[in-house]
Amino acid sequence: MAMKANAGLMSQAEYARYRKVNRSYINRLAKRGILVMRGKLVDVAASDAVLDDRPVDVEPQPPVNTGQQRPPVEGISAAPTSFAQARTAEMIFRAKLRKLEYETKSAKLIPTDEVKVVWFKQARQIRDKLLAVPAKLAPQLAALGEVRAVRELLDAEIEAILKGLQDDIRYRRH
Repeated sequence: MAMKANAGLMSQAEYARYRKVNRSYINRLAKRGILVMRGKLVDVAASDAVLDDRPVDVEPQPPVNTGQQRPPVEGISAAPTSFAQARTAEMIFRAKLRKLEYETKSAKLIPTDEVKVVWFKQARQIRDKLLAVPAKLAPQLAALGEVRAVRELLDAEIEAILKGLQDDIRYRRH
């Protein structure tokens, strides 16, 4: 790019010719904040530094009026390498963070620590109630002589425990 390497400032049309790309491409870069602008003029040195430092995956543009493609750049990482890319990455991160905060506040998401505590308490409650069944029913079971009656008493007690737990979960307010 030896045309006007030290020109300082150029219009977008001049800069497009200088970079050998379409003017619409330069216009898009300017609108996205990738080019360094001084008013309506492109700061050539600063914009060249930004564009030459960009990874290949950011809308590469072939040169205008030549059949040549720019050679692929090797060793470029996916991490932002220019101010504009870093700013874009930060904006995306902030948007995702705002979405996460919104979903947390609207109760679509809850912190995993809270979920673990609630499930630990539920499991403990289930365990305690099931372990209490033999002590609670032992006298009644001893008095029953039929297997069918023992079975019905156990079924009724287990169903009552499960219904109570279900109601606790359904109507619990946190």
